[in-house]
Amino acid sequence: MKWKFYTQSALIICAIGITSGAFGAHYLKKVLPENDLSIFDTAVKYLFFQGLGILTLAINHRHFNYRLGTALLLMIVGITLFSGSLFVLSCNVLFPSLYLNGIGVITPIGGILMIAGFIYAAFFCMAKLDESSQESRTKVRKSQRKSE
Repeated sequence: MKWKFYTQSALIICAIGITSGAFGAHYLKKVLPENDLSIFDTAVKYLFFQGLGILTLAINHRHFNYRLGTALLLMIVGITLFSGSLFVLSCNVLFPSLYLNGIGVITPIGGILMIAGFIYAAFFCMAKLDESSQESRTKVRKSQRKSE
C-alpha cells in the first residue's frame, strides 16, 4: 500500500512540475524580474526530475529492500522544502507585504534531504539487488554443472 502512496506522490510532483513550468512560462514571465524567474525555473526543474527519480524507485520497489520507503520519504520531504521555498522566494515580489524573505534558509535543508534520500537508496537499499544477482549466479553455476 505504501508503494501506491509513493507512486502517486511522484506523479503528483511531476504534474505540479509541469503545471508550474507552464504557469511560469505563460504568466510569470511577464510579471517577474529575470532573476526571480530563474529561481522559479530552478524549482520547476528540480521538482520534475526529483519526481521522476521517486517514480522510478517506487515502481521498481521490488528490486530494493524495505529501507526504500525511508529513502523515498526523505526525497519527498526534501523536494517539498526545496522547490516550495524557491517558489515562495521567486514570487515574493508579488506579495511584498508577507515578508517571506527568510524562507530561503529552508532551501538548503530540502536539498540536503533530497541528496540524503538518493544516497540512502544507493547504500542501504541495494542489498536485495546484491542478493538477487548472487542467486542468479548460483543458479547459472548449478545449471552449468548439470549440463556437464
